[in-house]
Amino acid sequence: MNRRIALQALLLVIVAALFIAAALNAARNLEARHIPTSFAFLWQTAGFGLNQSVIPFSPLDTYARALLVGVLNTLIVSAVASVLATVVGFAVGFARLSAHWGLSRLAALYVETLRNIPLLLHLLFWYIVLLTPLPQPEQSLSLGGVLLNNRGLYFPFPGLGWPSFDAARNAFNVEGGLRLSPEAAALIFGLTFYTAAYIAEILRAGVQAVPRGQGEAAQALGLSPAQTRRLVVMPQALRVALPPLISQYLALTKNSSLAAFIGFADLMQVSGTILNQTGAALQTIGIDMALYLGLSMLTLALMRRIEKKSDWGAK
Repeated sequence: MNRRIALQALLLVIVAALFIAAALNAARNLEARHIPTSFAFLWQTAGFGLNQSVIPFSPLDTYARALLVGVLNTLIVSAVASVLATVVGFAVGFARLSAHWGLSRLAALYVETLRNIPLLLHLLFWYIVLLTPLPQPEQSLSLGGVLLNNRGLYFPFPGLGWPSFDAARNAFNVEGGLRLSPEAAALIFGLTFYTAAYIAEILRAGVQAVPRGQGEAAQALGLSPAQTRRLVVMPQALRVALPPLISQYLALTKNSSLAAFIGFADLMQVSGTILNQTGAALQTIGIDMALYLGLSMLTLALMRRIEKKSDWGAK
């Protein structure tokens, strides 16, 4: 036993020594090339603007605040897309299980089509085909209280002086309300419909994993088909489906990094701008890795909490 512990300790020392040597060597090389090795750049003036920010931000703010904006944008977009993808995915999944042949085939076409198209093409489709040809602000479209133009979607929001459509039509811009930039909208739509295709298949597999005898026994006891699905089939199906569902939510959070290709100010886009301006590649990449790991752990912790609060994970 003592020999085994000694060997494990020796292995840890060797691994730690290799990491330390690599870090020291990288620091010497960076210093020789006059590349910054500290994190002092975070408190320098950013000098660039962002197309979407949930907190006040201007080019006079620091790089650290710009990174905070990127993290918040990534977190909010991932959360909204996760909720929408769940709703769409469950609807498509139930449609695939429907006894109606046409509805089932239509759902199958949705799943097979969207799963086999790369996510980047989804994002470009929503951004280029649907969002960029929108009208100017003075010609904003009104969709049930939501104003739509080439600067984004404007939603009513209490206390922000939401304007009427007539007031926006003759103005140079829309003031008030909650704005969602075209880039953010394209990212949410792309992540939602792409991830929903996988969630639909996960739900279908979970339902089909429940033995048919369970439903037959429930109906023999007098439960209606709706009660059978809600009280007998779905709890068991979700117990099977929850682990792969968690993986999809984690993948959605990481897939949001593709937002840089459509110009949305997420963590990757902001950090890429910072890297280009400061040259602090090692520090910026390290920050990105740590923040994405934190976002993934936050998503995992939230899903585990939901699992614990429910009886889906019960054995």
